[in-house]
Amino acid sequence: MKTRTTLYATALAATMLLLASCSDSNDSAAPSATTSAPASTTAEEPVSTAEDCKELLEKNYAEDNVHDASDEAPCIGLNNDEYVAAVGDVLANHKDDILTSAANEAVYDTAWDSVDPDTQQLICDTMIEEGTEPVAGLLDITVEDPSVDTSEMAQYLFDSKC
Repeated sequence: MKTRTTLYATALAATMLLLASCSDSNDSAAPSATTSAPASTTAEEPVSTAEDCKELLEKNYAEDNVHDASDEAPCIGLNNDEYVAAVGDVLANHKDDILTSAANEAVYDTAWDSVDPDTQQLICDTMIEEGTEPVAGLLDITVEDPSVDTSEMAQYLFDSKC
């Protein structure tokens, strides 16, 4: 139980670090509330809202493309506090997934580190040549915890270790 608590604390610390980096990244780029917009003879562009920015952040999260989007439309029009709040809302919506993923990846990393380098190379070679399915099949036999998704584990190992 202490290990899971440590993993959750680590994941939360990483989330807080992300939020802190967002709060420092774009302080001067936000327009002043007292600045009036210049008169324009063309049609005005629609104003983006925090909800529009959240939609972009959710889309990025769903596509596993998580990055600082503060300089992308529709987030660019938000001031720093609004952007940080939007990021916080999106992260809060996915906190259980984020924590579960971090905990699983820590277990996968520990399992990988317990294997000698020659066997690690053999595992990678197998996945490169045959895909992750054969390794997932072997993991099904060797992993005693039925809650472990061995296909997910094999894919993680392939993506991050091979």
